[in-house]
Parts: sequence; structure tokens; C-alpha cells
Amino acid sequence: MVIQVTCDSCYRQYRVKDHLGGKVLPCKDCGAKFRVPRRGDSVDDPYEESDRYQGDRSRSPRRRKARSRKQSPNFVPWIVVVGIGLLAPGGMFVWKAIDNDSNPPAVVTSPPDAPFEVAKLTLPVFPELGNPIRELPGGTSLHFVDFGRVSQPNSGPGTSMKMRVYLPPGDHQPSAIPCVLVAPAGTNLLVGNDMDADDYHDETLPYAQAGMAVVFYSIDGGVGDLEAGSDAEFIAGYNTFRAAGAGVVNGRNALEYVLARLPQVDTKRIYCAGHSSAGTLSLLLAQHEPRIRACIAFAPACDLENSLAGVTSDFTMKRLFPGLVDFVQQSSPKTHIAEFQCPVFLFHALDDENIPASNSSEFASALRNAGKQVTLRNVAFGNHYQSMIDEGIPQAISWLQSEQD
Repeated sequence: MVIQVTCDSCYRQYRVKDHLGGKVLPCKDCGAKFRVPRRGDSVDDPYEESDRYQGDRSRSPRRRKARSRKQSPNFVPWIVVVGIGLLAPGGMFVWKAIDNDSNPPAVVTSPPDAPFEVAKLTLPVFPELGNPIRELPGGTSLHFVDFGRVSQPNSGPGTSMKMRVYLPPGDHQPSAIPCVLVAPAGTNLLVGNDMDADDYHDETLPYAQAGMAVVFYSIDGGVGDLEAGSDAEFIAGYNTFRAAGAGVVNGRNALEYVLARLPQVDTKRIYCAGHSSAGTLSLLLAQHEPRIRACIAFAPACDLENSLAGVTSDFTMKRLFPGLVDFVQQSSPKTHIAEFQCPVFLFHALDDENIPASNSSEFASALRNAGKQVTLRNVAFGNHYQSMIDEGIPQAISWLQSEQD
């Protein structure tokens, strides 16, 4: 008999002999330690197979969670419900947590209509890429990177990031291949996000199969469960996310890692891409980082002051989340349209029930009026998530390839 277990740090799955139940073992990939549950303990993620990629994980619990998050209802009413819930007696400890938190993350402040001052934040120590943890379909090699293994814990925004690096097959000469930076989707744009589970590659692998390096990176301030997280978790997540410039620091650090550790990447062909909340971050990153040469955003929220108006007008929310109104304005792509220096590809399904397609069409019009380069592609069907998988990513890859010519 064997026990299925997953490393909490890099999500590698193992099949462990049941006599090791209750033991603490080191992960062979990332070195983190994890506890093997005893037979009969509840197991969150009981895969039938482990330690290898399968093209179809539609029955996997983690895969269902990833899909449902990307197809979840609009984040705005949910976060307002959280704010109302904090008025209950059980939320009293929240006020104490705010008043007594003497060591919040450092926030580099600037006017809300100005870009985040990420250049003032020092870079972390970058670990070596190391050997691949496995090979994916088509020969793509998958690497796991953990900044926390070489950085001091909590030494600043972006210093404890985790990343997965995808490299296309073959040996590549210096500056031979392009690179795409991708963040995980599924946040309410007030907290960050950890990486998706290690069996989910639908938003990253297609770029690698098209001959590009891909860096998939975590966003500071992740909350483990957006539906069941505690009040204190959301407040801590918000403060950490805000300190990281709504994830811009994480994107900047991912780019700097490429420059430091991936010599095969052409520095003139580094792009960013993302879906939904990660599409919003993709736009923000391109606005803040002139070394990004093209930006892709699938179904992004572009005007956060409008999208989050119900949150920013709520007294309780403003009390719980310091600087909320200014932060929402500063983290909205609409605020920084003048900062774009690269072409932008926007994709949106007209039947999107999560983020209306008007977000992208209105943003595209604003970019054109500002003299920026923008391509807007709409499809009739596919809703918020599946349209991106079926048509969005293939169209974006073709667009990138045309930009390279």
C-alpha cells in the first residue's frame, strides 16, 4: 500500500510506502520538508497517479480548483460580503490585529496617480536555476526556483517568491529565445496569489511549446483560500500585496531573474502575459517596466476604481485596509496609460460573465487615443476562462511571433 502526498512548497507529488505515515521527509526537488499523513488521515489531494505530467487532469481536485477559481463570480460582491462579515462580533480581533501590528511590511509610498516606486526596493539574492524537476510533453523542461532558499526570511517584498521556469527542448545559444513572464490568476486584486498546483500548465506550456522560455511566478500576499480565509489572513495579504506594488515588484524580480540566470533568453524579446487578475498585473508590469517588449492581457480588469467602487466606498473596508482608495487608483491600469512603451494585445470573450468585455474595449480605445499600440481581439463564446484556453493563447502566440518579425 502507498500514501499519496504533495510537497507544500513546490507541489511535487509522491507515492510513499504506508509504513512512513507520520514521518517528515525532504522534497527531492525543492528541499522543503513535508509530513506524510498516516493511513486514515484526511488527504487534501489524493491523486491516483503522481510524479509525472498528464495532459488531462480534469478529474484532479487541484485542477478543478484552478478552473473554478478562474471561472468564479466577479470578485467585487464577494469582497464586499467579507467587509460586512467583519462587522460581526467574531471580527473584533481584527481591530486589535490592526492596532497592534507594529511590524507591517514596508510600503514605498508615492502619489496614487504615479507609478509604484519599485526601483527603490532592493533585489533578492537569486538562486541558480538548477536541474529540471521533470520533462513535460514536447520535451519542455520544468524547473522550480525558490528565492526563500537563499534570501533571509521576510527580508522585503518579492524576496520569498517561488517560480516555475519552462524551457523549450534543445540546447540554446545565448540570446536565442524569447521569454514570457506569467503570474497566477484568481485573486480579488486586493491580495496576492501563490502558484497554481504543479499539474496545471494550460496557461504556460503553450508558450514553451512554441519555442519560448516561460517564467511563472508567485505574487506576494497570497491567501490560501479566498472563500474561507480568516480576517487576519486577508489583512496580512493586503498589506503584503500593497508593499509589493500590487505584484509589480514580483514581476520585476522575475524579469531580473531572467537577466541574471537565463543567458539563453534574448533581452529584447521579454514579454508578459496573464489572465483575469493576472491580466491586470500584466498591464501594470508593462506600464512600470520598459524592458517588457510586448504585453498580453486576457479578460483583464482595467479600471479598478470603477470595478472596486463598492469596496472603496465602504467605511469598514477602508478602516480594515489602510490606504485602500489610493492603492486601488494606483494599481489600476487605467491610471498609467501614458506609461506604456510596448504594444499591447487584449483578448476578451463577449459572453464573459465575470469581467465584462467592455473592460477591454474601453481600455483599447483609451490606448488608441493616447497614441499607444494596441490589438483587441474578441470572440463570441467561451466565457471568462475557456475562451482564453481555446482561442486566446493561440492568437496571442501568433501575435507575438508577428511582433518578432
